[in-house]
Amino acid sequence: MGISDEIYLAVLHLIEEKGPSFTTAELASKLKVSKRTIYKMFESKEMIIDKAIDFIFKDIYLGASGVPKGARRSPDEMLQRYLIEFPGAQHVDKIIKHAKTLEKRYPQQWAKLNNHLDEFGKKLYDLFIGDPHVRILTGTEKDILLMMIQQTTRKFLQNNYLVSKGLSFKAAIRTLYKMILSGIYC
Repeated sequence: MGISDEIYLAVLHLIEEKGPSFTTAELASKLKVSKRTIYKMFESKEMIIDKAIDFIFKDIYLGASGVPKGARRSPDEMLQRYLIEFPGAQHVDKIIKHAKTLEKRYPQQWAKLNNHLDEFGKKLYDLFIGDPHVRILTGTEKDILLMMIQQTTRKFLQNNYLVSKGLSFKAAIRTLYKMILSGIYC
């Protein structure tokens, strides 16, 4: 039996609703299957969460590649294209609300989430570096820019930061992008 997007969307809905404390029985009920069927697809609840995190970030590896050579896009168009090619950004918010619990109860999945966020930050960094309107950056500036993007993106998950500010992940990324561009755009 193949595992469809519907299953991962159900898992994300349960995470949004109940946090990572949802039960496999609740997932089975939501999908209208038996618990046994769930365990045929996944060895454990950790694997369910693990695969749901992979599902969120799957599109980041398929597209979201920056600007083709010779293309002239505004920075806003580039960011919009990137966020459209990464629809998982909307699902990050479902996990953010329960980041503290995820970090405590599922440390391996927490580490995986942070690794995916680092990759997301690297793709965002590539948008800046590939932007023909960005001034030429020194090696040190590039290193600091990448670190700043990745660390800020990780901070969005910590201590319910975005939730406490009433921000979505997408809105925060947009704001970060605009703030960085104001310093490196020429």
